[in-house]
Amino acid sequence: LYNIPPTPDQEVFIQKLMEFAKSGNASLLGRAPLSPSEEKAKMLIATDYARKMSLDMRMVSGAYDDHPDNKASHCAANIAKYYNQYNAQKGTQFVFSDLGTYKPGEWNPCSEIKRKLVDDYGIPAHEIRFIQEAKTDKARKTMIKDMNEGKIRVLFGSTEMLGTGVNAQKRCVAIHH
Repeated sequence: LYNIPPTPDQEVFIQKLMEFAKSGNASLLGRAPLSPSEEKAKMLIATDYARKMSLDMRMVSGAYDDHPDNKASHCAANIAKYYNQYNAQKGTQFVFSDLGTYKPGEWNPCSEIKRKLVDDYGIPAHEIRFIQEAKTDKARKTMIKDMNEGKIRVLFGSTEMLGTGVNAQKRCVAIHH
């Protein structure tokens, strides 16, 4: 386990979430008042916000900025550490995320981690891929082959898409969840 303390924005939002859970005051979260059916599900709503907030505040709202101590920053630093440590062997890494998965043209934590790996750590963009990019069986097989050969060094995906039947672990040095 890799524990990361909350960012200042997360600390404030946690307090707002606790108050929302008590009062049901949705304006605390920057949303419209709860409907009667939402009022009954306010703890589920709070849990959903907590999941998103714990991953990245930008999952809650685009009004938040990047933070050097958020999960994306820590994850990128950790991936870069393994990348460099096992560079001679062309060590590969898997990154599993079931929340905030890659969607082309949309901001998401996985694309943000890739951006940090390329911009902040100098890892070539073509060595970082998303399993969702493989639209056909042939493309998927090629991606797995390239991973086993060390041409792809970091592969992102959800548990469903990357977990079962992806035999690309030949050079694997780390798995991040």
